[in-house]
Amino acid sequence: MAKLKDRGMVLKRDDSFAARLDVAKPVEAPRPAEKPAPKPPAKKSAEASAPTPKPAEKPKELAQRTVVSAPITASEPKSAPDSSTTQEPRKTTEDMKATVEADRGPNVKLRVTFRCPTDLAERATACAEKARCPVSAVFRKAMGELRPQLIERIEAGIEYTEVPSERMTDASHPFDTSMMISQAAYGRLAKEIDPEAMTGIEAPMSRWARAQFLPHFDAWLSSKGH
Repeated sequence: MAKLKDRGMVLKRDDSFAARLDVAKPVEAPRPAEKPAPKPPAKKSAEASAPTPKPAEKPKELAQRTVVSAPITASEPKSAPDSSTTQEPRKTTEDMKATVEADRGPNVKLRVTFRCPTDLAERATACAEKARCPVSAVFRKAMGELRPQLIERIEAGIEYTEVPSERMTDASHPFDTSMMISQAAYGRLAKEIDPEAMTGIEAPMSRWARAQFLPHFDAWLSSKGH
């Protein structure tokens, strides 16, 4: 059996042997740096999800944005004017004429009949041959241009002294026509020309219309070259 060394005896350190022991120790490889574990996503609070309020806009900027962003719509009708300041529409000439005619009452037909002198009848016949129409059409054409003036004079009022009393002896071509006058004008004629309702007004007014028509017919035929 081997002899044990005395425990109380201190052995001398062998430096070369200790160095060999340090070389023989395994060298640990460096460990890679560990990445920090990802943190769990934090829950968004109600306050975080709410949009951040913008600073208060100035009144002028707000009005401009309101005007720009307003949708284009059809123009609204203007409000009705106050009844206290409503003015009546201006009456035109036609409206005034219609009012006057309404005041006169319903129209009345005034028939007149007369004959033309021989010379005018012959000239009218020549005009009708050239125009290839009846002689009566020539008379009606000329009378149609004069009729508005005759009606205007009748409406204004005719005195008894304006009606010829004598009858013409030279009369060849007969002609008759009618004029529509107001009831008021017809009443004035009856009161002026036949106040006692003895003869009526057609015969006197026929003489008056003949006296107005003959000068006009003469000038009208001359303008046609006859």
